[in-house]
Amino acid sequence: MTTEEKLKSLLNEYQNLFSERIGELKEIRGKLKLKKSAQPVFMKARQVPYAIRPKVEAELKKLQQQKIIEPVKNSEWATPIVPVPKPNDGVRICGDFKVTVNPNIIIDHYPLPRVEDVFATFSGGAEIQQI
Repeated sequence: MTTEEKLKSLLNEYQNLFSERIGELKEIRGKLKLKKSAQPVFMKARQVPYAIRPKVEAELKKLQQQKIIEPVKNSEWATPIVPVPKPNDGVRICGDFKVTVNPNIIIDHYPLPRVEDVFATFSGGAEIQQI
């Protein structure tokens, strides 16, 4: 089997991983642990430059249609968005959580090791040969 045939076979077998639509994680829910002293923070929306407002509105509409975001009537928590230009002339909508949520969460004291740290641990090890 040629490399091209192997690639086509893999792409066919795992086509759901290579689709154009956004993926969805159904089995796992994220949890944030708030500090006991945490108080809700509501930040007003920042002004979006007039030149990119149509792009921001279109991206927000697209995210809503994809069920990534949903409108709410009111909330105790609100963070400003930051529109970031994309190379394809679109915008990426980011939340500025450093001013709202981040100061109020309990940080995990046992983070996953960095790749560099794992490789440093293996340095000097012997290579395993297949039989």
